[in-house]
Amino acid sequence: MEGEIIKFYREKQNLTQAQLGEGICTTTHVSKIERGKTAYSEEMIMMFSDRLAIDIKQEVNKFKSLETLLQQWLEAIIMRRFKEMEDKKDEIERIPFIQSTYYADFYHLLKARHLIIQGERTKALELLEYVNESYASLAEYEKNLLFHTYGVYYISDNAKVDNESNSMPIHYLKKVNMEQYGNKEYYYHLAIAYHFIGSYIMAYFFAEKALHFFKETNNYAQSINAESVMLLQMSRDTSVDFDELVNRYKNLIHNSEILGLNDKRSLLLNNLGFEYFNKGEYALSKQCYKQALQIDAPDSNSYLLHLCNYIDACLEEGIYSKTFLFKKIKEGFSLAKKLKSTHFLIVLKLLKLKTENNTTAYFQFIEEKALPYFTTTGHIIYRNRYGKVLLNRYIESNQYMEATKVFSEQFLNKTPENM
Repeated sequence: MEGEIIKFYREKQNLTQAQLGEGICTTTHVSKIERGKTAYSEEMIMMFSDRLAIDIKQEVNKFKSLETLLQQWLEAIIMRRFKEMEDKKDEIERIPFIQSTYYADFYHLLKARHLIIQGERTKALELLEYVNESYASLAEYEKNLLFHTYGVYYISDNAKVDNESNSMPIHYLKKVNMEQYGNKEYYYHLAIAYHFIGSYIMAYFFAEKALHFFKETNNYAQSINAESVMLLQMSRDTSVDFDELVNRYKNLIHNSEILGLNDKRSLLLNNLGFEYFNKGEYALSKQCYKQALQIDAPDSNSYLLHLCNYIDACLEEGIYSKTFLFKKIKEGFSLAKKLKSTHFLIVLKLLKLKTENNTTAYFQFIEEKALPYFTTTGHIIYRNRYGKVLLNRYIESNQYMEATKVFSEQFLNKTPENM
């Protein structure tokens, strides 16, 4: 411990081992002390400290507090205590030798998690790649934390609904060894990863495990998140009572509002709107999306998602003028271009063609552009929806060979759980 501290301050002051040891001990002995390979007297360490102008006892106390501080930072991240997260980060980063100690990898991984929460994904990925370069020398806990954090990173990418592949989160999260890792927050992210690839039974299973953990630790915000993931899976079970599902959503929305969790409330309103939409309750669906829009930041991905869903519900309800719909679609295109979202540009094109009643162009666009994109990127909901639209079109027009092809490509090529 003292050796690591001595080495840090020696290098910081641009001293060689020979310069530090001059009149005290040999260069070889300095090297062994810094590497923890030999015994040394307290008197010798004090002489080094005087030469480096540091209080070695104070620095040792800082070093000993590092693991506790890092664990406290991790707990603040899990509990979503944002002020405490910032405070712990600042406290840790005031320890000058944090990046040159045994705990450096732990620190970098927690900082990556912190950056993901702050929306600074590019910086987070740079840190992950930096830690990954020394993967072979990582402790087992840090290896699992690295995989977990990669999973969280790619989940945050999927949240933009404009990702290259829904399979990236599960690719990393399945590498985590929970016997070595022990962080049960992981179950929540694993549930989301399974949801992304359409493995709904597994998603429900791990969301329920996460919910138990969050309730045990009084993590109210994450309890709401875990239960919302469970509700998404329940909606795919035709035996579930729809009114019960709606009531559970409404309770979560109410609890989110009480706790001041506006982002959670917006997400839950969107999910409830989706459930109403699938039931053909377009007026109720539209109301949910409209409420979500009132919560969202107007230049955000979530606003764009809810705007597209709102337009979709308005179209299906069939009571709005084309002027109104085109105005909303134009707003969507403007934001999608600003956010460089290929996904939403395609969705908005579909909505525009449908509003224009341009049937031929609509189905041609689904076949040639939209459906291949949704299939390639793994957007299961959109793939299934527009796959069915195209399938029905071919059946109605007696194009049975084309219908068979779509059915085979879109509905037989599924995960075993959904076959």
